[in-house]
Amino acid sequence: MKAFASKQEERKEKKRKKLLALAKLVQMNDNDRSQAAVNHAVAQNSEETPTNDDGFVKVTHKKKSAKLVTKKQKCDLLDSDFCGEDEPETKRLKHSKKLNTDRSASSDTNEENTDGSVNHESHMSSTTESGEEQQRLELQLTAEQYKELRRQLRQRKRELENVPILRLREFGQRASLEIPQGQRTPIFLTDIQHLLMSALIGKKSPCSPDRWCFLEKPMSLSHCVVLILEGLSLYHYLSNESKFTQTNEIFQTRLEVVLPPLKEGSIVEEIAQVPLTNVQAYKLIEKHGSLESAVEMTKDPTLLVKAIFPVNGDSYMTDKSNLPASDKFPRTKLLLSALQMVDEGYPMPLRGELSNRFKDYVFTKEKYEPVTDSSPMFGIDCEMCKTVIGQNELTRVSIVNEQLETVYETLVMPTNKIVDYLTPFSGITPSIMKTVTKTIKDVQREVQELLPPDAILVGQSLNFDLNAMKMMHPYVIDTSMCFNLSGIRRRKAKLQTLAMTFLKEAIQENVDGHDSVEDSLASLKLVKMKLANSLEYGDEILTQKKRLHDIMRLASGDTFRNNLLANGNPDKRTAIIINGTLHKHIKEIITKAEEKKMQETTKQVCFYELDSNKSAINKAREIALEHTLTITNLRLSGQEFQLENVEKTMTKLDKWIGKMWRTVAHNGMFLVLMGGSMECSNGVAKIAIKKNEAGANISPTTPITV
Repeated sequence: MKAFASKQEERKEKKRKKLLALAKLVQMNDNDRSQAAVNHAVAQNSEETPTNDDGFVKVTHKKKSAKLVTKKQKCDLLDSDFCGEDEPETKRLKHSKKLNTDRSASSDTNEENTDGSVNHESHMSSTTESGEEQQRLELQLTAEQYKELRRQLRQRKRELENVPILRLREFGQRASLEIPQGQRTPIFLTDIQHLLMSALIGKKSPCSPDRWCFLEKPMSLSHCVVLILEGLSLYHYLSNESKFTQTNEIFQTRLEVVLPPLKEGSIVEEIAQVPLTNVQAYKLIEKHGSLESAVEMTKDPTLLVKAIFPVNGDSYMTDKSNLPASDKFPRTKLLLSALQMVDEGYPMPLRGELSNRFKDYVFTKEKYEPVTDSSPMFGIDCEMCKTVIGQNELTRVSIVNEQLETVYETLVMPTNKIVDYLTPFSGITPSIMKTVTKTIKDVQREVQELLPPDAILVGQSLNFDLNAMKMMHPYVIDTSMCFNLSGIRRRKAKLQTLAMTFLKEAIQENVDGHDSVEDSLASLKLVKMKLANSLEYGDEILTQKKRLHDIMRLASGDTFRNNLLANGNPDKRTAIIINGTLHKHIKEIITKAEEKKMQETTKQVCFYELDSNKSAINKAREIALEHTLTITNLRLSGQEFQLENVEKTMTKLDKWIGKMWRTVAHNGMFLVLMGGSMECSNGVAKIAIKKNEAGANISPTTPITV
């Protein structure tokens, strides 16, 4: 029994040591953050800001220098690499044990130098010994003191668990302004909307920003403040970045964004979609299969495509009266969005890395017309052979029209010598290619002459065909995307399987290889069949979502919103502040809401029309804490960016951004969207989540007392 009691006491003592060590590390973290904030403030008031070996700002004042020395001694107890403010306390604790063991083992090597000074190893050893002596003394704390210490640490843990964090994924990192322009791939305005929807609605949001970022604990966000600067482009910002002193201190996340064509209120219109009540959401789910589809059905799928491709005009039509007789829903709803085209590897005339990859590509038309619900569809398929450069190159192109007639069929001689004809797949043989003289340049010219300016191209994984042709097209329907048999979006069915399942046709069974005319016809037939049924037809993902929602709807009365203007928090409201007259589309939203007597929605959304940017900023600062989401839209004229005015304009904008940031509450998200101009359509998104202490990534409020 005595042995058992001694072991129990030994375990208790170990637990106390761990508890004390963890408390000390938490306290050291807090001290580090406080010291860093002080040093930063001092550096702002100094002409020179040299740094010491620890990465902190050197301060010439004696008192500050003494504090830095104290911190140096403290870090000798642990490893200086693990005393950073970003390092979790538990990880630092584990590493400190290993370091103390290693340093104790090396204590015998301490020697005195010839000049009488003690070497660094001896200093670390003596410091470690003094730290251990201090820890032994602290182990004499009473049971009540240990109980209080455990309570403090548990409270700190709960606070850490409620800290929202934004992390960039690979796509988000590619869009960072830290990356050189030639290697940068921008995100889209839709990505920003998905982030805001996730921030306001959490897991109930139908649109997740997981493509480019990860928002941890979104429901811990206190509110969201969005500042839109219409007329301020990426070019303007990069040319005058030094003027944004306050802005650059606030934001670490700075991303390039592709925006819709510059038009008054277009960014607000895209971010804040039509508000939906719970009843409306259910109706859309019943009609379109899922909330995700319902959200997409309310938007113009070509909005960002117009900003990328040379499209004339800005009209977009989804009027049922113009639908072909065989279509049950608009064919434009099957078009891939610009975001989907980038994700699937379609050639796009974007800046940065993608522009280098597709620099030799050409458009299918010099100018495009806006796509409509009656725009003609063309099925297309290509065959390729492997050449000496180790890549597949174009050898055959087939195009069929909506009447299932072959309108274009040709063989193509690759630029490089063929080393593998891939006959079982391509159907191409050496004898077939003997007399072929047509080049890819000829094909590009003939396709440009053939297709109308609003043509919709249809195909199975059409990105491979367009890459083989080295051509870019804005309006695309991909059967591998709008049909799904597995219920997993990334697992795509083969065209042969889709044709047998839905068309009851056997294709690609010729032992001599595939027939590109047969494949293009199959793709076009599949799309025509889907249009004759419903949006979820042939898509197991949408079908499953509809079934699941029906079950959930019957099982519970849970309510939610799928829109920024009608977020799920009934206690707080949404505010939209616009400098000038409300955009026509937003006015229509209010009118329709009033006509349908949706008092619940209209009470949650407040609109303010103000006559100046300064008034809009002041209004936003006044009401931001009262609303879950505050969107402030400022308009900047071209005159403000003229040479004699640009410095004043940038300084003013930086001042406004600083004022807005000081208004944002703890755990609030602040997003500044620089909305492009006539000279440069791309903009900048700056995102920050406000923490409790300046400069801390995680800064709980509870002090730890040891």
